[in-house]
Amino acid sequence: MMRTFFTFEISAGKNRDNRRRAAKAQGAKAIRQRGVEHREVSTEKGMPVETKNTNKPFKSKPVIPSVHQRKELLYAMAETGADWIMLKLGDVNTLPQLVGHIHRFGKKVMVHQDSIKGIARDKMGIQYMANCGVDCVITMKAPCVKYIKEAGMFAAFGFFVIDSDACRSGLANIKEQQPDVVILMPGTIPRQLVREIKSEATTPIILGGLMTTAEQIAGAMAIGVAAVATSNPDLWNLET
Repeated sequence: MMRTFFTFEISAGKNRDNRRRAAKAQGAKAIRQRGVEHREVSTEKGMPVETKNTNKPFKSKPVIPSVHQRKELLYAMAETGADWIMLKLGDVNTLPQLVGHIHRFGKKVMVHQDSIKGIARDKMGIQYMANCGVDCVITMKAPCVKYIKEAGMFAAFGFFVIDSDACRSGLANIKEQQPDVVILMPGTIPRQLVREIKSEATTPIILGGLMTTAEQIAGAMAIGVAAVATSNPDLWNLET
């Protein structure tokens, strides 16, 4: 498996252009067909296929691997039971290729709007990610939630809970924009505060950032969060 993956990387010159053209063509088709729907990903040839799943709720296994390096990506794809991968590597040229790899392993792709180099943090950048087959986009910019949903992807609104003002502002944005999922950072914020946000937001909650132990993840799941995102590979197969 590892040999196949890196052989592809080495010989990717011509294949990258072919995949990029295929991604753009598939994205154009998606734009024509999308309406207000979410995507169900087919692993056939590693490309996304659009189907109508209007208002399908966000669901995830308890742990979402947060991946920063290619060797970690290979492990997350091939050796974990995760159904989502939070991708925090790549750039405008490699994103279609990376998304294709992940889809071939039967997993969905969650991308932070600010993590992929060379992609604008605006409506056009969001549409480009949809064209590449990304399943969920994380944004810190509340107005972008609308554009993400219009492009047929799950919209994840993330914010740092640094004080009471940030909490109030975040809740106001959640109620106004109605994202599909909310990511609270850091994941180590007081559990009582997570409970309060969860009760007011009525939206699936993911905790991310500084979640490094099994005890932290178990505690988070005990209060009803949808999932925990962690960059610690030792926790990616954790059963809670």
